[in-house]
Amino acid sequence: MRLDKYLSNSKIGSRSEVKILIKKGKIKINDSIIKSPSYKVNKNDIVKYENEKIMAYDNIYIMLNKPKGYLSANKDSNIPVVLDLIDHPFKDDLSIAGRLDVDVNGLLILSNDGNYIHKIISPKKEVYKTYIIKTKEEIEDEKLKMLMEPMDLGDFITKKSIAKKLDSNTIELKITEGKYHQVKRMIKKIDLTLTDLKRTQIGSLKLTIEEGAYKEMSKEEALLAIRGE
Repeated sequence: MRLDKYLSNSKIGSRSEVKILIKKGKIKINDSIIKSPSYKVNKNDIVKYENEKIMAYDNIYIMLNKPKGYLSANKDSNIPVVLDLIDHPFKDDLSIAGRLDVDVNGLLILSNDGNYIHKIISPKKEVYKTYIIKTKEEIEDEKLKMLMEPMDLGDFITKKSIAKKLDSNTIELKITEGKYHQVKRMIKKIDLTLTDLKRTQIGSLKLTIEEGAYKEMSKEEALLAIRGE
């Protein structure tokens, strides 16, 4: 990639602005001053502006362990949003692959790769999202079976899900849709009272970080989210 394009993509400035910086000798590559805007930047080159390393703009994949009380949105005037938890130079370009309600915690994936996000959220792709559900009442086997069968929620009928009881008041539920309030509505439909809801896994990508933390994933790790277990 040309140096001027590399720098403008990295939001150092516009194409014309970065050309001026380059010609003034403000840019170093591998500790050598480069004054040619057309210089070809290689993958392993270290590019610096004012002795600060410039991060290349590429596909970004972030795992976030969302706490309760944060809105799954890029900005809001009244409620803290999940982007407030992320310190990344390109965070404003990120989209959320499957939102969580403000009172739900757990795994969120954010990326600027639109095709990747589509593969996660599209019901046709049948990517399982795994939730840990706690209920006020003890969970009867019959209600667990009801949870696994297609369920008419009024505006749509769910696909079959996978559910297992972890203890008398805790269920692990895997669904492929993720419609608006779907898990909450499914639990209400079988006359159970939800007390806690957390997403722990998408595809075969498991939540591995503490609540409130985030990490940038490699492409290889991110692809686990669109693969089966």
